[in-house]
Amino acid sequence: MGAREKRTVKVSEKISWNHSPAVLGMSMIAGLGLILILIALAIGVIQGSAADSNTVAITFVSGIGLFLIGAIGWFGLTQPQKHFDDINQPLDDGSHGHTAAPHDEHAIVPAAETHPAVHH
Repeated sequence: MGAREKRTVKVSEKISWNHSPAVLGMSMIAGLGLILILIALAIGVIQGSAADSNTVAITFVSGIGLFLIGAIGWFGLTQPQKHFDDINQPLDDGSHGHTAAPHDEHAIVPAAETHPAVHH
């Protein structure tokens, strides 16, 4: 194929190494929690003093609970702290034919003479 060889990578491979349905489920639970929180806040703002405070409070607290369950569950399943990517360390995966030596073909080289811009 030559120098411009194309490799197809699924988007999910770039995002996470854990493709279990439990990870998706925990994400959905956390998202449902956020939706309930926003609904409770919207009801409180739209109806104002006419809103049933018990309904708003139960919806808000249950949203916080679902979000915490989902977020803690997701964190426990994916364990992102173990897959931390240090952006200061280059990772050569060999997919583009790069070598360990840095390339200077796109290096920024200052001009020999520079003239300051004078604004009048």
